[in-house]
Amino acid sequence: MFKTRRKLLSQNFLRDRELVKRLIVASSISWKNLVLEIGAGNGIITESLLTVSRKVVAVEIDRDLFTLLSSRLGKNKALKLVNGNILDFKLPNEPYKVFSNIPFSITGEIVKKLLFSDNPPDSCSLIVQKEAAKKFMTNQKKSSMLSILFYPWFDIKIGHILKRTDFQPVPMVDLCLLQIIKRPRPLISNDDLCKYRDFVVYKFTRCRAVGEWPVAQWLASYTKDVHCRGYFLRWQKEQGRLEKIHRTRTDKNWKKFGSQ
Repeated sequence: MFKTRRKLLSQNFLRDRELVKRLIVASSISWKNLVLEIGAGNGIITESLLTVSRKVVAVEIDRDLFTLLSSRLGKNKALKLVNGNILDFKLPNEPYKVFSNIPFSITGEIVKKLLFSDNPPDSCSLIVQKEAAKKFMTNQKKSSMLSILFYPWFDIKIGHILKRTDFQPVPMVDLCLLQIIKRPRPLISNDDLCKYRDFVVYKFTRCRAVGEWPVAQWLASYTKDVHCRGYFLRWQKEQGRLEKIHRTRTDKNWKKFGSQ
């Protein structure tokens, strides 16, 4: 039963507790931190997080796994277990970090929810597909729109390459630990956040070749175009509509969401 559900959610569990401990130590999580875990699953990461942080909020969508986690770890006062969908979850208002083996099928939605929020995490350590990770990092040859949108506020890199045999069930794709660190000083003033985002979306929606621009060109050019106000919000609404359709396609009436 669990195997079928986790396949639908595109999640593979880490099997080596010592590896989990090493990855968490490398993430700089400490006793002063509140940590959000997305997709707690069998609790192997949750247990290790509880040994190094003051508070862990673990979100698990699967009701049966949530029940098992509650019976095993629910008495720990440093742990808050939430049975729900991370995409509907209200993120913390206080400073926090994220360490998670996230469901691969909604990687982009999770990263956007975290980094576009009003209170993004100080750092994220996310186990994701290697190919997906590259979409969030700027590239000397060609960068994605998301990587350019994130770049002024976040340093994003691959921190560790994982072996397929580190997981159960063994995945059919290569996985890595994606590290996202909020910059102490953004490369663009937060006062210009909306202007920069509008400019990036405006340019990408008109010509994908702008992905070949070096990041320095983006940082220098965004103030020069006054015709792109509101493009980021329109793009977000369109993305939300498409993601809503994607998440509800298993409903025989899924097409009704396309008109909303």
